[in-house]
Amino acid sequence: MSKYPAERAQQLAKIVHREGARGAGVALVKQLLTRLGYHPAGGKTDLYSADLYDADMTRAVRLFQAYFHLPVTGNLDVQTLKLLRQPRCGVRDIPEGVDLKALDESLGNAGSETDDPFTFRFNSGPWESYDLRYQVYNGSPDLTTEVECIDAAFQVWAAASPLHFTRVNTADGADIRLGFESGDHGDGSPFDGPGHILAHGFYPRNGRVHFDEAETWRDWRFGDAGGEDLFHVAIHEIGHALGLGHSRLDSTIMYPFAHNGRHALAEEDIRGILSLYPFRAGASARATVVNLWAFAGGTGSALVDFGRRRRFLAFGQTTFVDALGDYDRDNACALDVFRVDGELVGNVGYGGDHLGTNGAPSNLFPGAYIGVGRTVQFRLSTFHSSDLSAYGSGCVLALD
Repeated sequence: MSKYPAERAQQLAKIVHREGARGAGVALVKQLLTRLGYHPAGGKTDLYSADLYDADMTRAVRLFQAYFHLPVTGNLDVQTLKLLRQPRCGVRDIPEGVDLKALDESLGNAGSETDDPFTFRFNSGPWESYDLRYQVYNGSPDLTTEVECIDAAFQVWAAASPLHFTRVNTADGADIRLGFESGDHGDGSPFDGPGHILAHGFYPRNGRVHFDEAETWRDWRFGDAGGEDLFHVAIHEIGHALGLGHSRLDSTIMYPFAHNGRHALAEEDIRGILSLYPFRAGASARATVVNLWAFAGGTGSALVDFGRRRRFLAFGQTTFVDALGDYDRDNACALDVFRVDGELVGNVGYGGDHLGTNGAPSNLFPGAYIGVGRTVQFRLSTFHSSDLSAYGSGCVLALD
C-alpha cells in the first residue's frame, strides 16, 4: 500500500473495465452482481452478451457503488473490484422485486435530505413466536466446538431482544436449521468454494442457515484463531433467519462483508431486531404504561397487547436524556407510536442519514395516536447513540 494518499486514491480509481469491454473477467463480475441483486436475473443471457459490459452491467455497478458509499461512476475500478472480491454473505443486498431501473434513476438524489434511495434497509417479516427452536444438523471437520459457537451466536441476539432460543436435536419442530454444506446443495444458492461466499441464511418462515464447508472454519470466541470466524458469520446469518436484511454500515453485524473478530451488535442491528421483535406487555386494565430505555444500542421497543381489537389513545414521552459528552446539534432522540397491529402508522418526518426515505421504518412517527387495533408498539430511538442514552414511557388508554 502506498504511503501517499493522493497516489493511493489514483490507484483505487484506476479503471479495470468499462462499458463496451468484453472478457471472462466481465462475465464473472456480471454473474456475481446478478446473484447479489444488482443485475437483472432475467437479462440477456445469450453467448454474445454473457461476457459483454453492457448498459445493464453499467447500471449494476452504479448501484453497487452507491450501496457501499463508493464513487458512483458505473466503471469497474480497482476500489469497486476489491470490495466485490472480499469474503461475504451470499444473501442478496437488493431483494427480488425491486425496480432496478427506477433505483438507478434515483441515484442522482444520493445524499439528499429527502430522496436518498439507500437510507433504508431491506428486511422481511418476523417469526410469529418469540420462542424459537433451532437444530444444528451436522458439523464441520474443522472444529469440535461448532455447536457451542452457534449457541453463543444465538445468545448475542437474545441478549438484545425479547427472543428466546432453544436448541433441539431433531428437525421436528425446529424453526431454524443450521448446517455445513458445499457446492450445489439444492437450495438454489450454490456455494463457490473457498474464499468468497462464506454462508447464507433464509428469511422467516424458511429458517435455513448454511455455512460453506469449503472454508476453513475457526472458533474466534476467545480471540484470533485464523481461518474464517464462525462466531461472527453465525451471528450475521442468524440475523437473516430472524428477518433482518443487509446493512450498508460497515460497523454493523449485518454488513454483508465478513469482519473476523466483530461479535457485538451495533446501533442499527439492535434497532432492526427490536423493530421486528418488541418487548411485549399485556393490557389487563383500561390504561397501561410501558417503560423504555435506549442505551448504547440506540433503541428501546415495547408492544402493548389488548387481547382484542379496541379503540385507543396512545402517546409517549421522553423524560430523561443523558449525553456522555456534549449534547451537540447532531444528537437527537424520539419516542413514537411505531406500529399498530404490525403495520407502520403514518410518518410525520423523514429524510437525511437518520430518518431515511419516505415510508421507511427509520422515519419519525407520531408521538400520540388515536386508532383501533389489538397491539400498539412504541419505539424509543437515540441517534449518535454511543454518546446518548434516553428513558421514556408509553401510555395506552382504551376508549371503549
